[in-house]
Amino acid sequence: MGLVLLPLALLAYFNGIFLAFTSLVRRSEAAERGAEVSFVIGWLLHLAAIVYEGIRVGHLPFTTAGEYLMVLGWVVLGLYLLVALRLRMTQAGLILPPLAALMAFVALLFPSRAVVLPDTQQKGWFGFHVGISVLGMGALCLAFAMAVIYLLQDRALKAKRKGRVMERLPSLEACDRIGYLAVLWGFPLLTVGIATGQVVLWVKYGTFWMGGPKQIFPILAWAVLAVLLYARLVRGFRGRKSAYLTIAGFALGLLTVLGMSR
Repeated sequence: MGLVLLPLALLAYFNGIFLAFTSLVRRSEAAERGAEVSFVIGWLLHLAAIVYEGIRVGHLPFTTAGEYLMVLGWVVLGLYLLVALRLRMTQAGLILPPLAALMAFVALLFPSRAVVLPDTQQKGWFGFHVGISVLGMGALCLAFAMAVIYLLQDRALKAKRKGRVMERLPSLEACDRIGYLAVLWGFPLLTVGIATGQVVLWVKYGTFWMGGPKQIFPILAWAVLAVLLYARLVRGFRGRKSAYLTIAGFALGLLTVLGMSR
């Protein structure tokens, strides 16, 4: 995909991940700045790969699992840059950039081929549906990262064995707050994505339900996140249980890729 653009983006990601871990372990500001530069370069190369792929196939590159993962990885890295550069929470580099790199790498493993789409899928509801779904999944990836960091920090605090890396992790309160905000954004986006997906099905097949993982997993993820938001807003749900539910919702959302055509 994108000739050498995506592999070059991966190299920049791997370099940034190495520098990010180095900055956490050795508390090196130079390594932290180097990681940020590498991630920005990788993000731009990744964007160029997406544009190239879109031009090559003649439509938005959302139709296969490989294309979906390629775009989602770019969105995830973009969210990391937002969190790192605006909120100065560079510790999210422990989770989000490796996750984005993994998605880009898996995207390379899928066969690259042009898929001819009917006019109804090249524009209108289909593009809006998939774009909203990708943004929603990106927000869930951010929530997932904060949940993982929360659990790592919580475990270290309970064990009273905080190492050098753990000492630099954000507080439990910060992880919980950012993760909660990510879920607040991701849940309505996921809701709109599911609703517009039903419209696409009706336009294409004349039915709202065809079953399969592409429909089942997003609904399960939506249900888990709905329970999480209800528990937080109404019951004051916090802590590890909230983090576990966030991880479960993220995993179910990501399994949607299994239902996409290859």
